[in-house]
Amino acid sequence: MTQGGVGSATALKSRQQSVELDHGVIPATQDRSRDSQARLLRAGERVFAAVGYDAARISDIAAAANCSIGGLYRRFRDKDALFLALQRQFAQRIREKAEQFFSMPRWADAPLNEVISTLIHNTARSMERHPGFFRALFERSLVGAADAYRPDLRASDENTGRRLALFLQSRGVSARSASEANCLFALKSVQSVLLHRMMLAPDAGPVTSPEVTASLTRMMMAYLGIPGAPRLKTTGAEPVLAGAERSEERVS
Repeated sequence: MTQGGVGSATALKSRQQSVELDHGVIPATQDRSRDSQARLLRAGERVFAAVGYDAARISDIAAAANCSIGGLYRRFRDKDALFLALQRQFAQRIREKAEQFFSMPRWADAPLNEVISTLIHNTARSMERHPGFFRALFERSLVGAADAYRPDLRASDENTGRRLALFLQSRGVSARSASEANCLFALKSVQSVLLHRMMLAPDAGPVTSPEVTASLTRMMMAYLGIPGAPRLKTTGAEPVLAGAERSEERVS
């Protein structure tokens, strides 16, 4: 960076101190500012996916967004603020998708294994589409730096667990086995398996594979006491759900 660039960035950081920040994010009040902020978030996720959180540099993110370093500092206090904004955006998306999913009329009389299978597949597909976010979150968690990110994600997960519990109970599943706490634990267990496979066992295949969905569907249904947990049958190289085809709902 040139001396002028350093001075410009320093001046912008000084300016940030006089602006009321929202967790390090400078409020975007105009369409142009909101567009720039969105481009930087998308660019940040791409860079995190390519090199990880720690190796990602502000200059890399700015370049990926076709934005100046000064332009980035006009939107975010630092790299951590950008990632926190990305996390809050993702948490809001989880809440919206959960509301959309459980409001679908088709689930009123659909087989429960189809509902659970689709929910798990949608979760896997969402994680697969946002590898940068999950890689950064995983790396920050490993070094104990994820405390700032947990409240929003936890609230979103709790909302999904609550909606799942209400849905299952409305379909006749015992409130004791399909309690909010049990549903939340089941959902978090599924997320942990998917994240582990994405981050630590990428050569095992995609997290959206029928094998993964089938195994996790069976696990969740058994844990929550949902009747009719499907057995696995082998077709070719991958086990799949016996007696039912997994359907996809494009809501993630």
